[in-house]
Amino acid sequence: MRFILMRGCSGFYSYAIYERLEGWPGFYIGETRIAFKLRKDKFQYMAISDNRRRVMPMPEDRSSGQKLDYPEAVLLTNPTNPILKGEVDDKYQYSSEDKDIRVHGWISSDPNIGFWVITPSDEFRTGGPLKQDLTSHVGPTSLAMFASCHYAGSDLEMKFEDGEPWKKVLGPVLIYLNSASDNIEDPHTVLWEDAKRQMRMEVESWPYSFPESEDFLKSSQRGTVNGRLLVHNRFSNEEYVWASYAYVGLARPGDAGSWQRETKGYQFWTRADANGSFSIRNVRPGQYNLYAWVPGFIGDYRYSSNLTVNPGLDNNLGVLLYEPPRDGPTIWEIGVPDRSAAEFFIPDPNPKYINRLYVKSFDKFRQYGLWERYTDLYPNEDLIYRIGVNDYTRDWFFAHSSRIGENSLQQTTWQIKFNLENVNYAGTYKLRISVAAATYAQIEVNFNNRNPRRPHFRSSMFGKDNAIARHGIHGLYWLFNIDVPSFRLIRGENTLYLTQTRTNGPFQGLMYDYIHLGSCGGLGSTSSFAVQLHIHNDHVIMDNGIVEVTLSKPEGFVTRVRYNGMDNVLEYRNHKENRGYVFCRITGTDFKVIREDENQVELSFITTWDQSLVGKLVPLNVDRRFILMRGCSGFYSYAIYERLEGWPGFYIGETRIAFKLRKDKFQYMAISDNRRRVMPMPEDRSSGQKLDYPEAVLLTNPTNPILKGEVDDKYQYSSEDKDIRVHGWISSDPNIGFWVITPSDEFRTGGPLKQDLTSHVGPTSLALFASCHYAGSDLEIKFEDGEPWKKVLGPVLIYLNSASDNIDDPHTALWEDAKRQMRMEVESWPYSFPESEDFLKSSQRGTVNGRLLVHNRFTNEEYVWASNAYIGLARPGDAGSWQRETKGYQFWTRADANGSFSIRNIRPGQYNLYAWVPGFIGDYRYDSRFNTSLNFLTNFSYNNLGVLLYEPPRDGPTIWEIGVPDRSAAEFFIPDPNPKYINRLYVDHIDRYLYMQYGLWDRYTDLYPNEDLIYRIGVSDYTRDWFFAHSSRRGENSLQQTTWQIKFNLANVNYAGAYKLRIALAAANYARLQVYLNDGNMGRSHFTSHMFGKDNAIARHGIHGLYWLFNIDLPSFRLVRGENTLYLTQRETSGPFQGIMYDYIRLEGPSV
Repeated sequence: MRFILMRGCSGFYSYAIYERLEGWPGFYIGETRIAFKLRKDKFQYMAISDNRRRVMPMPEDRSSGQKLDYPEAVLLTNPTNPILKGEVDDKYQYSSEDKDIRVHGWISSDPNIGFWVITPSDEFRTGGPLKQDLTSHVGPTSLAMFASCHYAGSDLEMKFEDGEPWKKVLGPVLIYLNSASDNIEDPHTVLWEDAKRQMRMEVESWPYSFPESEDFLKSSQRGTVNGRLLVHNRFSNEEYVWASYAYVGLARPGDAGSWQRETKGYQFWTRADANGSFSIRNVRPGQYNLYAWVPGFIGDYRYSSNLTVNPGLDNNLGVLLYEPPRDGPTIWEIGVPDRSAAEFFIPDPNPKYINRLYVKSFDKFRQYGLWERYTDLYPNEDLIYRIGVNDYTRDWFFAHSSRIGENSLQQTTWQIKFNLENVNYAGTYKLRISVAAATYAQIEVNFNNRNPRRPHFRSSMFGKDNAIARHGIHGLYWLFNIDVPSFRLIRGENTLYLTQTRTNGPFQGLMYDYIHLGSCGGLGSTSSFAVQLHIHNDHVIMDNGIVEVTLSKPEGFVTRVRYNGMDNVLEYRNHKENRGYVFCRITGTDFKVIREDENQVELSFITTWDQSLVGKLVPLNVDRRFILMRGCSGFYSYAIYERLEGWPGFYIGETRIAFKLRKDKFQYMAISDNRRRVMPMPEDRSSGQKLDYPEAVLLTNPTNPILKGEVDDKYQYSSEDKDIRVHGWISSDPNIGFWVITPSDEFRTGGPLKQDLTSHVGPTSLALFASCHYAGSDLEIKFEDGEPWKKVLGPVLIYLNSASDNIDDPHTALWEDAKRQMRMEVESWPYSFPESEDFLKSSQRGTVNGRLLVHNRFTNEEYVWASNAYIGLARPGDAGSWQRETKGYQFWTRADANGSFSIRNIRPGQYNLYAWVPGFIGDYRYDSRFNTSLNFLTNFSYNNLGVLLYEPPRDGPTIWEIGVPDRSAAEFFIPDPNPKYINRLYVDHIDRYLYMQYGLWDRYTDLYPNEDLIYRIGVSDYTRDWFFAHSSRRGENSLQQTTWQIKFNLANVNYAGAYKLRIALAAANYARLQVYLNDGNMGRSHFTSHMFGKDNAIARHGIHGLYWLFNIDLPSFRLVRGENTLYLTQRETSGPFQGIMYDYIRLEGPSV
């Protein structure tokens, strides 16, 4: 620490040299400063700037005052100086930006003496010129701040790694004292003006010539950087403008904008003139980047390469070009991009909490408690801003934080309403949100749907600057650039919802700097192509310049899809009704144009039933819709199924949309990230060896020889409905992808775990709406005579994409792009564009929220939150009925780690709420039905169910258990396949898909040729010793029953009550389970099930089907002290696929 006193100087200088040597341990510096505490009996007038000067309270006035929401803020209730009564004092009300902290201090009136801290340069400060810091405050205290986390948080800590060397000179600063005669009228102003004069002299003298430390570099040891900055503001009237009054600076090399978080190096900043010219002088030698930001433009500039500054040299960079983020013309904007919220509406303070210095002041944002004024102004409804009507200086509140309720803080959602005459479907719109301050905030953005299943954009929790509480009109700068797919927008009025989700404290929130919505830019040859419809005698063509879709008329079969030079991606060799169709090839009889304009075409192909068609056609009206939109690289399809009252009964076993692609082109299939591969040709299956069922074939002489010896079976590519979001095929000549994207499960049957087909050899791609796969006839849609019904199935998107021949891995590029499109579709659900009134839009839907708690009796942790529970709404029924429900809509979500859930975009209707919780057996059902009414939906209200309690089946403590209750047998032993029957996709695969191999049921016979499985509790390991499927053993000429044994020891038997055996099954196929206890002769069974299950999961490579739970009482007299044996027999042996998969088995002791 250095101090300097010079002849004739009315003050002294101070500076410090901080140094760390190589090899020293790491640590951090949160704050470093020089502080002066003055005589409180003398110094009672403080001056920060021309318009921030005043008499200040005494320190004891703070002690006797009323504490407010944080320690620094105090209401003066009985101050020494009575004129200060009723004012708020808070040291943060006197903060300033570093660029403006040049002189501040205190004045004594007896005698007239000024004490001033003068900081002639910012080069040694951290965080750049906009960093805010303390100055002077009650004490009386005056500070020279070199580094701090104020208005920034821990991002501005100086963090040092182990071994990191560092040296920096902080200062010098001048402590200046002056005095005034008692005879002058306004000694305060005289002393302040003299202090400013001295400050200007010090600034002009920088860098000083007199400090003796060689670490403080003099002017001759420094360099200069000059240049001129030009802004290329694309899509504007004046594309090229000089960067008038830009902030231009040098700081350590880093990313654009990194200077505001840079703490260890020196920074040198200036302002460009009106013509963008700048000169940064007295720069210490070193390596830097040149950075800039330009008032009036968003984003940050960084020079293209690092700069080396040498002593005495002038670096002239010439004309530099900054291109701010912009992808298209402005549709609307709110605010001014100046990294501040000062232009927005700042309310008058609560009159109980004022600082008179800021009454009617430009700095009125420095008043205490302004965050609470939002609640006063918007007590019930949140801010709504209408583009073209409202004025952001009056109608946009400066800070977006919480509303204060009676006992809690509430999320707030602001709305921006704007009109679009047309929507350009040729590309993506861009929303840019620049944020001036943020404190532990999280922002959600949604378009035209307040509560989608997933928000269109959700930030991470960000910001630690605490600017809302500390009267800063900004903190650190943030910029979010958000893609807005054009299909999210509609002609007419649109609504943008901005939700600040965090409500743990009143100061959590953000301040917007500027919000900008831009339209699609860079229009190509297809972007301006209006959608066209060509109607012919027997077919219609929809064309948007990207995709051309031909449909037969009036049948509604998709006969041709032309894309990217390929005349037809569908298999043109097939008959027209075997290329793209709704299963089972329902033929339309009427054709209608629902909508036809330059932006969208929607077509309807209708099949109508009446009594004359009894016995000829299923009693069902079918309205198949196809939509082609401007700029969309694909088309949408959905169907409306309807039965009228009085029609005869029938059932639907399966309904789907199927596409048969060109086999000469599409030979690579993708289902998921780790299920992608080259596939056989359809004729390879015809020439192959048939295996145990028709779908499974051993490829003996395939067209592609690398596939020889593999098994092909379409069921090897099944997935759970919750995971079937995108799948399809890729052509390698040219590089084209064909994808089926299903954005929602609401219209599917059987809940999220229902398994179904995806894509398979054909090449075929499917959009399954309902089927009996992995379930059997339980999942048929059965209608009684006279039963009315209507349901909307879809829409799904048929998406096409292409890749250049020059890229290294076109398969991955096309797959990744298809996933990106899928995410956009999921986020856009429910769509806004289908014309059918039966497809309900977001504003017509509602939300159910709650939190699920599990009461797991007889365990160490009796009450636990239902972490990651599956929670859903389905038609009213018994607990678990959802997995067999086929006629209604279902809406499912996963709870978070704390059991909280939100089910959004629910169609109006009557439902039960159901759940099952991984780690616990059984099913939960809410104890009453409830309705979602349209009335409540349009008001965007919620059904908040509060905390719900689930008590899983349990009568006593666990004696032993096998497996994990997760409705799957995946945790059990899955053997390697017979090497003669493999699918190489699943060789050495992650455990998740090992069960997809063919013939694993036969491996039980190989592993247990004579004796059945014996499992010893406490010795065996279910991951190695419990076979995943309990089926038959193959004998020489027949199938044999198998009986598995579970051996366990009891030190004592409790005869006070019954034991309970819980057997949860993951799958069953025409099985019959018998349970014996300590009866090796297999006399009368203790429990025998009926024959149950039809899911065929063993054959179809499913690791589960439908869920079953058997709760079996075991009288205590059946048990013995010592070793007991439980026998599990699967009796049915009519076929090799009869059997069961266990999910979990548990024996419970009596409750007493």
